[in-house]
Amino acid sequence: MAIPVLLKFLVFIISLSISGCVSPSEQGGDTITNVIVPTGSIAYVDTNGKANYNCDGVNDHIEINKALMYVDSIGGGTVYLRGPNTYWINGTLNMGNNTILTGDPSACIKLIPNANWGDYVPLITNMSHADKNFTIKGFKIDGNSENQSVPRGSGYYDMIYFLKCTDITVTDMRLEWGTSDGLIVRNYFHDKPSNIVFTNNSVYKLGHEALYTLGLNGVTVANNDVFTRTNTAFRLSSSGQAKIYNNVIHSEIREWSTGPGIEIDKSDGYESENIEIYRNKIHTLNGAAIWIDGEDTDNIIRGKNVYIHHNIIYDVGQYDKLTGYSNSGIVIGQFNNTIIENNVIHNSGHAGIKYFKYPKSATMNESFTTIVRNNIIVGSDKHQDNGLWNTDGINHTFISDNNCIYNVNRNYNGDSIVYKDDIYVDPLFADAIKHDYHLKSTAGRWTGKTWVTDTVTSPLIDSGYPLSPFGREPEPNGGRINIGRYGNTNEASKSPFT
Repeated sequence: MAIPVLLKFLVFIISLSISGCVSPSEQGGDTITNVIVPTGSIAYVDTNGKANYNCDGVNDHIEINKALMYVDSIGGGTVYLRGPNTYWINGTLNMGNNTILTGDPSACIKLIPNANWGDYVPLITNMSHADKNFTIKGFKIDGNSENQSVPRGSGYYDMIYFLKCTDITVTDMRLEWGTSDGLIVRNYFHDKPSNIVFTNNSVYKLGHEALYTLGLNGVTVANNDVFTRTNTAFRLSSSGQAKIYNNVIHSEIREWSTGPGIEIDKSDGYESENIEIYRNKIHTLNGAAIWIDGEDTDNIIRGKNVYIHHNIIYDVGQYDKLTGYSNSGIVIGQFNNTIIENNVIHNSGHAGIKYFKYPKSATMNESFTTIVRNNIIVGSDKHQDNGLWNTDGINHTFISDNNCIYNVNRNYNGDSIVYKDDIYVDPLFADAIKHDYHLKSTAGRWTGKTWVTDTVTSPLIDSGYPLSPFGREPEPNGGRINIGRYGNTNEASKSPFT
């Protein structure tokens, strides 16, 4: 009778070996987990016991890291998180080169309560040997900020952090309740493009930026919806060759709503140029919609060529205290050849557009120029002190052409503001209360669904800068660009004039 029992025991041991069962000490929990070793470039993670790597809700980072290590060992691949599952992690996930970390929209990576990690320890980062080709897409990351004991904005628990890496894509993600940044990339080399792509993400109440880049070139930020809480949505520090477009940035006018919508800054010695910011909607912020500032000290201008156009900005710059850099729609400092055109800026605190040198910036003998044209700057019944405000008439000049400035206390404040053909009339918006900034027209106005006609025509139709292109405006377009957000677009109000 002893021999059959021994045979049964041997069969049991062999079956465990074939199934890939690992011990509790190996898998980091109290429950034995069956692992079906993947045979291709996709490793599946689940909680049902049927995936390649199976989690149990305790130290799930261990199993996910095993999947990431597998795809790294074969030169790259995909780790797929099945939903609906919450994967509770108490350790950093490490990605190798050529790795895609993706999953179902109902899959969520969540930091455990009271994690008690040190500062600058992220939820996801690159392996020490890895420096290129990372994609994170399709699932949710929850920083569980309301159950942590660390302050916001102090470098604790960045969601995704890559150091000296290129070719990074974060797309179709939900990032929420963080204590620090959503995605932070730090390189400090400008000799090659970094190719950072941050698109189609929904971001809610993080503790710092949704995207923060430091010292790199090559950034695309598009089609994101960001509800800010502490600091800004997108911050590019000493970074350039960037496009930021089609984003919605918003918050609440509360004491915790700090920072601008978009921040471009640079430190001495690093270039930050060729940045385009367009077709964004930025609203309901204590801070400015866009803040651009440099800190060069050697009289060499390295911050230059920022192009801001076709944005809608309203209810920003709402701080009660005067900080200088927070209380206006767009704030510029120590950047040259900034072009701001065809934007609507409505109810933006103390100024629509302001030049302000941040106090810690050194005085430079170089000259800076900001070109402002075809914009609509409108105050509110609460307050808007200035249309354009120049606080440094010695080193900076505003060149203002064909803008509409309306319902402000002063059209211009400060010296070195050169203006020509600006107009000061009611722009006749379709519905400013509902933030529909199409211009009324007897010839045709776009509603978002169809063309309608009005009983009056806005004086801003065909009143833009004579040399601005207008070819995208529908016929009849009068042969000249409209002032405002929809000038030279297919939604421009039609002209009743030939």
